[in-house]
Amino acid sequence: MKTKKRSIIVLAFTLMMMLGTIPAQAADSPILQVSANNIYLKAGQENTIKIVLKNTGDYNIFDVEAFLSSSTSGLTVISDANKVISEIQADKSKNYQPTIYVDQSLPLGAYSLSLTVSYGRSGSISSDSLTVPIGIVVSEAFTPSLVYSPTLENIEVKAGAINDVSFEFRNVDNETINDINVVLSSSTSSITITNNIVTDVDELESEDSFTVNPKISIIEGTVLGTYSITAVASYKDIDGNRFHQSFSLPINVASSAAVRTTLVTIDEMKVLEESILPGDIFTVELNIKCTGAVAYDLLGTISFSSSSPISPVSPSVVNLGDLDVGENTKATYSLLASGSIAAGQYPVTATISYTSNRGTSKSITETMTLLVDGLIDFEFLDVPSETAAAGEIKELEADLLLIGTESVEFVSIGVVEDDVVKRVSGSDEYIGAVDPDSPIPFDINYKVDSDAPEGDHELKLSVKYRDHLNREHEEQIGLDISIGEQIDDTPEPQDGGFWVWIRRLLGLGP
Repeated sequence: MKTKKRSIIVLAFTLMMMLGTIPAQAADSPILQVSANNIYLKAGQENTIKIVLKNTGDYNIFDVEAFLSSSTSGLTVISDANKVISEIQADKSKNYQPTIYVDQSLPLGAYSLSLTVSYGRSGSISSDSLTVPIGIVVSEAFTPSLVYSPTLENIEVKAGAINDVSFEFRNVDNETINDINVVLSSSTSSITITNNIVTDVDELESEDSFTVNPKISIIEGTVLGTYSITAVASYKDIDGNRFHQSFSLPINVASSAAVRTTLVTIDEMKVLEESILPGDIFTVELNIKCTGAVAYDLLGTISFSSSSPISPVSPSVVNLGDLDVGENTKATYSLLASGSIAAGQYPVTATISYTSNRGTSKSITETMTLLVDGLIDFEFLDVPSETAAAGEIKELEADLLLIGTESVEFVSIGVVEDDVVKRVSGSDEYIGAVDPDSPIPFDINYKVDSDAPEGDHELKLSVKYRDHLNREHEEQIGLDISIGEQIDDTPEPQDGGFWVWIRRLLGLGP
């Protein structure tokens, strides 16, 4: 038995010699000690506490990172919640001063914050960390310096309108407060603060007051009654301590404005060009008007049937933006009429989509008829060289040719009278229907004025016809004539009479 004990002792001694000396962890390990000062806080105020981090170990520690947090409603760490210290030497301390806001409604008593600290030390790969509670005491209740003075007539508003309201605040403290900041907010979806959300006042002496004057928008249809908005005020006392106060400000929705509904209409649809012919590029313009209430996100779309010979050459969807009440806007589209399009009436559809003041999507649709004319041009064929003397009545024979894409009806041709050419019997001729590329012969009379000077002159003929819409048209065609000497209209005297006739009968004279 003794031999066995000796063997164990020898073995243990041998192992110790092989492994070397085991370090004493308790004396050599760095130890971080946490303490806090200035832990007595005042409600409604920004309070500064002091946190001390002391290295009680034998080695320096580095990369010290501290996180201070609160799980208590009404206690908020507003500065230095996260603090980084590069190094704390052995047996030395570092401190920092986070700011804690204590809500004005937090009861007096003891509370706890949580501080988590991580750090590294020499010779260690991983970092060490610890979490400790930081005890604080709310020892002084909040005494407000600002009070709100309600006035009923200043808080009455109307649903469906933007209202001016007024809130008065008074300094009831015995001392001056300064650097006052008031921020308004609304948690009610139907109430929006549109202007003067933030108010700043440099200084307010004891018993003085100031007014906050926001604009409040109340959505149409809001139920009549009393609502509230929130005001958060912050200010400093003469010692530089910052305080915060919260107010619930009443809003009395006492009446409603007339209900307004967004109404978008297309006032006018027009083609900017005088006419549309095959192969033309033309512009369609829409005039759009908004009434009732604001319209948002307007889109204008123009469309055609799949077989239409009219097609767009510019985007068929146009973003028109928003439109205020009473405003107008225009949407324009460039379109192409096919070269083979027949004269006629072609519908296009215009759609305006928008979002109303109530947030609903709406649209309006209008149909416009485009009038496409045919190509119609008259010319003369086989026109002889015309020579006429002053005072002479002449007959013009020629062929009338229609060059174009459409037939026309009720065609007539007539002389256009001027200082040289006069109308006579036979100066008009009715032709009837005329087809393209089908010459129609005609003959027409005209007279050259007896006082017409010699020389060349343009004889003008008027061609009248009706198109596919039974609209009357007139086209003038000119041709040159040459005017010669005047012809004497006095009849030549005849030789003889009765006795000359007798003599000729008897063979007694010429």
